[in-house]
Amino acid sequence: MKMKSYIKMLSLLQVLFLIFLLLSGCAREVDSSSRKNNEADLPKETNAPVQESETSETSTVNDKNIVVSLPVIPPLITEEKTGAIVELVKAMADEYDDGEITLDVFPMARSIENVISGSADCHCPYVKNHNITDSDNMFYYTTEPFGSVIFVLYTNKNVEGLTPENVLDEKFNVEIQPGHKEYLGDLPEAPPEAGLQKVDSGRIDGYIATMSLCDQLIKALQLKNIKRQKFDTFDTAIIFKKNDEGRQKRDIMNTLIKKIKDSGAYDEIMGELNSKEVFIPDEE
Repeated sequence: MKMKSYIKMLSLLQVLFLIFLLLSGCAREVDSSSRKNNEADLPKETNAPVQESETSETSTVNDKNIVVSLPVIPPLITEEKTGAIVELVKAMADEYDDGEITLDVFPMARSIENVISGSADCHCPYVKNHNITDSDNMFYYTTEPFGSVIFVLYTNKNVEGLTPENVLDEKFNVEIQPGHKEYLGDLPEAPPEAGLQKVDSGRIDGYIATMSLCDQLIKALQLKNIKRQKFDTFDTAIIFKKNDEGRQKRDIMNTLIKKIKDSGAYDEIMGELNSKEVFIPDEE
């Protein structure tokens, strides 16, 4: 009886020993698998050299083409891209060997905005205020003489006391050609044809605008109830956005203006017009 109990005990111990061996083996396999996974997650050292990112130095290409924006101001510039100023720009383009000069025409406000937005390199002609030399807060101006413009105060013949000196007096109803508040004063704006017709009919007392345009309109519209007084004369220029590129292209255009003057092309195009840009007072 004791022998059987002893044999049973030995068998039980053997079973327990086998279980212990099996559990130990499983534990080693789990540990080995865990180490392999961890090694896979870790970056492996290599002897390959680290490649530096290549950066190529590129120099800024200075675009020497010049895009000119012109306002519609007949007869100097028409919607059909004709007129003296158009011919001046074309003459400058003929003298320019380092690139191309192209042009297009727009309403006055849009043409100036084209320079501000960068859609065009320059706008011309632009009336240059008396206190401007070569730049203001927004633009660079050509300094080579380009032309001049006379502004006239057109008044109703029945209005008394209205002169260029008192146009801002609140007792007078005066309007101006659009786009010129900077040097004509902060007055209501009206297109030239409408402004002159309102003066002629007595709806407003006076209208200030360019002589070259409005004198022709008065004849074309056969307006008989308007008198004229010289308001002021301003130089005109080509304007460019106030940045480095604008300054560089301004200098190029200064050179081209001088070239067409030296060649005689400027006088051939503008001679007759400039001779007429003289204010002749109305006959009493």
